[in-house]
Amino acid sequence: MGGKNMVGVMVVVEDGEVEKSEYKKFKIRTQDNANDTGALKEVLERRFAHTEWTYPDLIVVDGSVAQINVVKKILANSKLNIPIVSVVKDEHHKARAIMGDKAFGLKYKKEILLANSEAHRFAIAYHKNMRNRNFLK
Repeated sequence: MGGKNMVGVMVVVEDGEVEKSEYKKFKIRTQDNANDTGALKEVLERRFAHTEWTYPDLIVVDGSVAQINVVKKILANSKLNIPIVSVVKDEHHKARAIMGDKAFGLKYKKEILLANSEAHRFAIAYHKNMRNRNFLK
């Protein structure tokens, strides 16, 4: 979620079910404005610094080519080989297409869309919480 109080989140879907105990929140530290790719880079770098956390079988991001390229670069720098898909939204914020690893996109469409919508919900809730907390300061 961009602008002031910028945040990122990580959600986990296993066997078609959300695993809320595995969710992670990231308060963006390095980006001052709505720099989505910069925020994504920060979240991924911080997430993969936690080698004690299980690596995902698939990475799902919101966006398109720019976001996929950020993920590819982070994975290459970390020497990780994890498939990536991106959910492209229309003007009404509805999923329009899944880009990236086509085999995963077709086989796990339901899980990908669940992860994407759950991440969106979780990010909005965290962003509102941060905004309200900072408003009261």
